[in-house]
Amino acid sequence: MLGFVFGLYGLVVGLATIFTAARFARRPQERTLAILRPLSASTAFTAVSAMLAGTATALKYAAEGAPATQMMAGLAEAAVAGVLLFAFLAVAWLLAAVGFRRQT
Repeated sequence: MLGFVFGLYGLVVGLATIFTAARFARRPQERTLAILRPLSASTAFTAVSAMLAGTATALKYAAEGAPATQMMAGLAEAAVAGVLLFAFLAVAWLLAAVGFRRQT
């Protein structure tokens, strides 16, 4: 359940970050950039939190005697949130770079 909550929150925050970066790329304004920075930090913190929560869950099941293959699958699943959210950040800041280019 915790993974679902982190995943849903990460999806909402990540998409909001990309949307804000697209707005900045279309019409560069300092106000939009001021919003993009904390949204990016929130996306990064959500990615790290989701990975840590997934890793803790996998290790908990391993401590309870789950097979190593299930533990490895759990650790791989924990990494998915980080990969997705950091990909969102990469796209967002690529769009921001376009906005910086248009700004000068």
